[in-house]
Amino acid sequence: MAELVWTPRAYADLEAIGAYHAQSAPGYAEVLVRKLMHAAERLATFPNSGRVVPEIGDANLREVIYRNYRIIYMHTPEDDKVEVLTVFHASRQFGALPGEANS
Repeated sequence: MAELVWTPRAYADLEAIGAYHAQSAPGYAEVLVRKLMHAAERLATFPNSGRVVPEIGDANLREVIYRNYRIIYMHTPEDDKVEVLTVFHASRQFGALPGEANS
């Protein structure tokens, strides 16, 4: 089983997603964040189950989709480690800063 690690950026993304949804539906926000974390937890057992991120094309950089969110992670087989890098809404372009338009 691989080690699952969340980066500070990924945690900040989850906090931002939760805060956004808490404005209108606090109960939903809590459930959504928990389910996003749960979607990533299976990567410890199945690290290659996500698809390769299409914008990048690197076999070690993968993503899992949960509802409208992309969970981007790096799998390093040498270390047997899965590192969750970022979580964001699928309407955003990968690598775009908040507020930037999709191209």
